[in-house]
Amino acid sequence: MTLPSADAALPKLRLTDLKPYLSVILLECTADDPQQAFEQLHRFLREAAGDPGAGDNARLLAEVDLRPGDLGDEVGSVDELGVEQILGIAREVTGTPGWAEPDAGFVDVTNQLSVAVRRRRLVAVYSTFAGDTRISRWLRQEATPFRFVPSDRLTETFRGDGKMLWLRGGQRRPDDADTALEDGQYALSAAKVAYLPDDESALLRDLITVSPGSFRVSWKRTSPFAMFLAAVGEVLRTVELALSAEELPAPRTAEAAVPQVDLGQVRGAYDVLVQVPADADEERAERAELIRSAILDVRGDSGSAQAFVDVGRQGAVAGTLVVKPVEDAGTVRLDVRFSGVPATEGIAREVKEAIADDNLLTVYYESGHLFDGHQVVRRELDSTPYPNLAFEDFSGFAVMKAKPATGEDQAVHHAIATHGDDSLYAWVVRRFGGEWLLCDDGAGEVADFLHLTDDGTLTAIHVSAAHSAGRGRRIAVTPFAQVVSRAVDNIRLLDTELLAERLSAPRIATPAAWHAGNRITSAEFVHQLKARVATDRTRVVLVQPHLLRASHDLARADFAAGRSSRDVCSLTLLDEVLHHARRTVTALWDDLFVIGSE
Repeated sequence: MTLPSADAALPKLRLTDLKPYLSVILLECTADDPQQAFEQLHRFLREAAGDPGAGDNARLLAEVDLRPGDLGDEVGSVDELGVEQILGIAREVTGTPGWAEPDAGFVDVTNQLSVAVRRRRLVAVYSTFAGDTRISRWLRQEATPFRFVPSDRLTETFRGDGKMLWLRGGQRRPDDADTALEDGQYALSAAKVAYLPDDESALLRDLITVSPGSFRVSWKRTSPFAMFLAAVGEVLRTVELALSAEELPAPRTAEAAVPQVDLGQVRGAYDVLVQVPADADEERAERAELIRSAILDVRGDSGSAQAFVDVGRQGAVAGTLVVKPVEDAGTVRLDVRFSGVPATEGIAREVKEAIADDNLLTVYYESGHLFDGHQVVRRELDSTPYPNLAFEDFSGFAVMKAKPATGEDQAVHHAIATHGDDSLYAWVVRRFGGEWLLCDDGAGEVADFLHLTDDGTLTAIHVSAAHSAGRGRRIAVTPFAQVVSRAVDNIRLLDTELLAERLSAPRIATPAAWHAGNRITSAEFVHQLKARVATDRTRVVLVQPHLLRASHDLARADFAAGRSSRDVCSLTLLDEVLHHARRTVTALWDDLFVIGSE
């Protein structure tokens, strides 16, 4: 669309009509003139308002731009509100619903809003169309006169009793979050706290969420709009005082992961994980899933923080990236470039842009550091062996192929364990098909397979392809990332009544199912499922043959002997990931089991 110029007239946005949820990204001006810098922010938000994103068209509806001395509808003067500038932009986005063909005539209409509030050199941005990714990209431009408010200041400014903590490495319940911080194995991503300000008359109090990973403070929906402005003003004043303090407050725990100032001490990258912030928008969540599903094979440099990462899809490497944490605009970002010419540029570029545009990748280093998306911290290594780990024979099966490569869902179900199928799905049928087995592969799946024994034990089986078939392959956590995420995300769907209802209306015509080694209908499996009683066991199994017994046993012996290596570090990290996933599973069901390769 053609954008109106920055001074073009638009209908005036009435602030009293608004009641946004208070969730603001905090920026600090780096230029000499904050008001002029705010004009650049204005132009950026206007440009963002004109980009329909996944929609078909975007139209600016209304705007308000209030400066010192201006009156804003019924909210009073800008000066009396304790801020200096207020900007609001509303837009309309139209697009075709995901369930309709482009020419079907169905249209989705979405109205979206951005509000920016400035107090001296600080700005709070609320936006439903300029998301975290777009703002991060804008801040990285050399001419942008803003940076994020430093995350360490934000972390320690709004303090209170923790009600829920999100840590890099996964979400933790309140009863074990402090333990995870104290043992130095995790860094804080976000915290919901019972905030009690020193000023008894302050509006902002009780449960607020502070997200240093996305430089955001969130509270609740505010009505009327004057309440939003008052609360945002308090946020800006509080952060302003924190930035002017000579020293940071003491950290919430003395043993928590410590931010590393000297990046020259960081060396030996050995693995990466994708972490989705607690308040991630839809775009960031989609990018995270894209990265999780990709090959990410890390080769670190023993003398620096630089690492080479082979990236690709479905067992094929598409190119190599060079990644390195660098200081930028008061934070640390991951510099991502190509190493050489990609073999498959489209796939390699897609992964590269997803990694570079978002703080989603956690990089782990043998030096005891991790880059957690916005800072580098030191962490303590410890390894408690995962107990439910078995190694089985995958001879005759292609460990880098999860399922038959036949295209659409129904064809996959028809091809499993037939016509020379050597995929991991065929291995599952050979291993578990002697009892009751149903393939649930496809969009909206609960698991790749569901297995039932005659005594009522239900097992959700999640399958993931190895990233290498070589017998000398090293331990890596990345191949487990997507399968662990799917297992944890779908854990509540294993309730028998809910599961039977979902499976009674299959998404495809003929789901693959077996009993005693023979094909059956999915209705027969559902009939058996409905016979379960409340005391029957429910388990989760992860099938990931990338993990070799020989590599695992050698790394375990090296750790016990006090020897350090890349595989020792990767095994330690894998133990942590699996233990965390197991805690999530056992909060509802019986246990989590993992199958590697002999």
